[in-house]
Amino acid sequence: MAEHSYSFLLLFGAICVTLFFLGYIAKIIRFPSIVFFVLAGILLGGFISGEHTLERISELGIVLLFFYLGLEFKIERALQVAKKIWLVGLLDILLNFALIIFLMKLLNFDLFTAFLIAGLSYASSSAITTKIIVDNKRVANPETELILGLMVFEDIFSPLILAILSSFAVTKTLSLKVIVIILIKVLAVFAIFTAITFLVRDKLAKLIDSILEEDIFVLFTLGLVILAAGITKKIGLSEALGAFLAGVLIAECGKEKEIEKYLLPIKDLAVALFFMIFGASIAIGKIKIDERLISILIVLIAFSIVGKFLTGFIGGLLYGLSKRSAAIAGFSIINRGEFSVVMTKFAPSTLLPLAGVYVLTMSLLGTIFAQYAPTLAKLIFPKKKKKKKRKISYT
Repeated sequence: MAEHSYSFLLLFGAICVTLFFLGYIAKIIRFPSIVFFVLAGILLGGFISGEHTLERISELGIVLLFFYLGLEFKIERALQVAKKIWLVGLLDILLNFALIIFLMKLLNFDLFTAFLIAGLSYASSSAITTKIIVDNKRVANPETELILGLMVFEDIFSPLILAILSSFAVTKTLSLKVIVIILIKVLAVFAIFTAITFLVRDKLAKLIDSILEEDIFVLFTLGLVILAAGITKKIGLSEALGAFLAGVLIAECGKEKEIEKYLLPIKDLAVALFFMIFGASIAIGKIKIDERLISILIVLIAFSIVGKFLTGFIGGLLYGLSKRSAAIAGFSIINRGEFSVVMTKFAPSTLLPLAGVYVLTMSLLGTIFAQYAPTLAKLIFPKKKKKKKRKISYT
């Protein structure tokens, strides 16, 4: 650990106050706080580098982030969404994951790096997207159902990418045999989890009701989530998968609202620290200007913007939307955020600056695109003026 002239308590307190002010500013100007937290990390990088205690706390951010995603799902709902949105979801995987792997291979990256960058660029930020939709009162718009459905699809698929990437990071190989083993592990985890869910959900619901007002409730819930995350990580899969499934288990019990209420402050703190630590890891001052990496970054950003727009636009047309509504959907999902940051934990030090700049750039550009999506769509597809019928005069 790096030695500092100030105590950990002083540092931690100053960081929390700083994050509070940044979050408050973000609230006032209606801008996603994620971007501000990452920028705070970049600016404070020299003060918090080497503080492993902060890094350990921030790891809870990944776990609680995916746990809260799991709370939004019940097995039946997940299946219903998948049936409705699967075609658009496959298009999303093709344009923003498979195509990026192919592109990175063409640029002479090894398979692990290509897979990592594809994972980095795959998922839109559900946090940024939903915040902008709610703040701009676009919940009732025709394209919103498609956008939120696609966010759900990505939320389900992203833990699977993380599971494969986590195993891939250890073995550094991705043969057909390795893929089959990982898929068997994932399927086995899902099967065991589903069986446990249907066996214990009623009893677990009663247990939660009995301890809901007790001070041990948070210990029980937090322990359950972290234990599930630790188990999946121990067997070579991502901790995010275990946390996500723990969230689904609670949702199946029908107690997701109670859990959200009690764990929300812990989640908000851990996630804020997680994004700040990510910002600190970028180390802007140490980035070496590499023309090849800069060129690749520009290409990746361009493909990411076009890929997501086409996903929303073509997917919107397949979904039955008008061209303008489909364009709004395309512009609304360009942003990247929390999932991309999670993927960077697997990035080697040589690639981390590239990943950091990419996430920050896509968060900023994506937020702007989403904010002005209706205006941009209107410019591309203006309403056709109705021709006035000429009155015939007989005088």
